[in-house]
Amino acid sequence: MEELRGKELVEKIKAECLGFVQEHHCIPTLAVLRVGEKESDIAYEQSVKKRFQGFGLEVKDYHLNANCSNEEFMKVFRFLNDDPEIHGILVFRPLPKQINEEEMLRYMKKEKDLDGITRENLAGLLLQDENAFAPCTAEAVMQLCKHFEIPLAGKEVCIIGRSLVVGKPLAILMLNQNATVTVCHSKTENIKEVCKRADVLVAAIGRAKAIGSSYCKEGATVIDVGINVDEEGNLCGDVDFDTMKTVADKLTPVPGGLGLVTTAVLAQHLVRAYQLLEEK
Repeated sequence: MEELRGKELVEKIKAECLGFVQEHHCIPTLAVLRVGEKESDIAYEQSVKKRFQGFGLEVKDYHLNANCSNEEFMKVFRFLNDDPEIHGILVFRPLPKQINEEEMLRYMKKEKDLDGITRENLAGLLLQDENAFAPCTAEAVMQLCKHFEIPLAGKEVCIIGRSLVVGKPLAILMLNQNATVTVCHSKTENIKEVCKRADVLVAAIGRAKAIGSSYCKEGATVIDVGINVDEEGNLCGDVDFDTMKTVADKLTPVPGGLGLVTTAVLAQHLVRAYQLLEEK
């Protein structure tokens, strides 16, 4: 069984970003907008800042109290959206209930929408618009498959999970590569039998170690999107790694697999956003 580790791909993306920055004498800048003090958001924000520094990119953080009004939030958001020195915006979601997320999405420039959450970028995926940003995690799956030369055209791909962050956009990206795609979810009947048809199985349900070897056919490639904490406090994925490795031919570990690539894709998107905004 081959472990699909993300480090080599991350280094490749890092070199591309550094090369662009050095060649164009620029510093693409990301604005991180966080409402509240969720530990997971803070940890990811710190991780992004540290990683981007190594990629030659800048991160500016903007924090608001969890009880801030929609007017306060939109004032900061509009400032970032209109600031020519900001090339990308990352908003931690879900936002508190008093914040009108739909209003934010209506105003967000698609070029600054690095994580593909606006309707313009989601529609762009369907239309195969080369300038549309896909959600970073979904695109990270595609880049991982390409890097490890995992064939997709004509292959059966099964995605467990139908979120707008991963499952649905990933299904479109896989279709664009001529894969035959099935999306499974909580209402899927005989889900294990459906999953066992797949040449490539993607787990994206957000439940620790929920997907074991009984979901996988012998010799399949398994990509674990999940980042969870198990009962012992250890980081783990949606896949039960220990059982899955007995049947899968290729398998991403958690940590060390797709998560590393997702942050690198965010950096890659920031560089692309800089280019798109400069061209306008």
